[in-house]
Amino acid sequence: MELSPREALIVLNLIPGLGSVRIQSLLEFFGSAELALAAPAQVLERAPRIGSKLARIIASWKECTNVHAELSCAADYGVRVVTITDDDYPAALRRMGDPPIVLYVRGEWQQEDGEKSVAIVGTRAATPYGMTMARRFGRELADAGCTIISGLARGIDTAAHWGALDAGGRTIAVMGCGMASIFPQENAELVDSICRGHGAVVSEFPMTLRPGRTTFPQRNRIVAAWSRAVLVAEAPNRSGALHTASIAADYYGGTVFAIPGQADRPTSSGCHAIIRDGAILCTTAQELLQDMHWIGAPQQMELFPSAQNMEEAPAVQHPNICANREEILSAISGGYDTLDTLCAALGMGAMELTPQLMRLQIEGKLIPLPGGRYSARL
Repeated sequence: MELSPREALIVLNLIPGLGSVRIQSLLEFFGSAELALAAPAQVLERAPRIGSKLARIIASWKECTNVHAELSCAADYGVRVVTITDDDYPAALRRMGDPPIVLYVRGEWQQEDGEKSVAIVGTRAATPYGMTMARRFGRELADAGCTIISGLARGIDTAAHWGALDAGGRTIAVMGCGMASIFPQENAELVDSICRGHGAVVSEFPMTLRPGRTTFPQRNRIVAAWSRAVLVAEAPNRSGALHTASIAADYYGGTVFAIPGQADRPTSSGCHAIIRDGAILCTTAQELLQDMHWIGAPQQMELFPSAQNMEEAPAVQHPNICANREEILSAISGGYDTLDTLCAALGMGAMELTPQLMRLQIEGKLIPLPGGRYSARL
């Protein structure tokens, strides 16, 4: 089977246990992916980082990989395959010591995405406070022209991506598994929304690879490298978010910020620890923008437009405006009792949710409380 240089790189990426560091070692030793795949096992094992066991696996690549089936699968899912030798490979990732050799992508990245990029990361088991802050920072930073980078995981990652979309901004989601199955599955709508002109969803893993213990730490290094700044929104000690922040600071010169929480809240203990170790305490998007010396300030979303603005703006249609009323009331009863926490919990924008809250108040199903909170009458 004769392979093109691009196909040979994809084959190397498909070989189990190889990884980007060892692939680079092969490329440096043999000069090209095609020569590496043509070499017998006894020659392959002479390459650095390649032992006899792995050399035998590489030499039998025809038995364990199928590049044409992989490319066909990618096409079926609307996924584009980019290799490190392609011109449109992200410039921000070329500086990595171990850049992904192959990237699978839905949507579109822009080279400018790496210029004002902020990774917003944190725990999957986020509190309403953490979700609110992640979504707020995502929205306001995207509104100021930043690209929001995160990992598509539950909790903080999801809230940050939705925040960028609330502002109509850009966001890049880096997955810790293959693109044939969205993980977590409930983020399928989020993926579709990102890919409709608001950024890209990417992975370095073969199409059908399922998430595992090692895939998420591998994903973290890409998030760190693609970002000029990392904001830890909410994280306990021993969190993957802290790993991402450490990589960004230690290897890529990224600036690390952290949002403080309550002193006795375990989900904020990681944020407090890195603040003690030198991360910048951050309470507003404006502080991050100023510290990064980025021109522009976040614009607060106008929930109640003035009469003049309403006359100038085209009418917005809100079909089926009451469709989520039971879900809204249930979320409020469950403790998501402010506009920000409801936006984060329901995956809705403030402009979409506010009219529904007003209608529920008029109907007597919702009681406004001091401090911008609500109480539901179920």
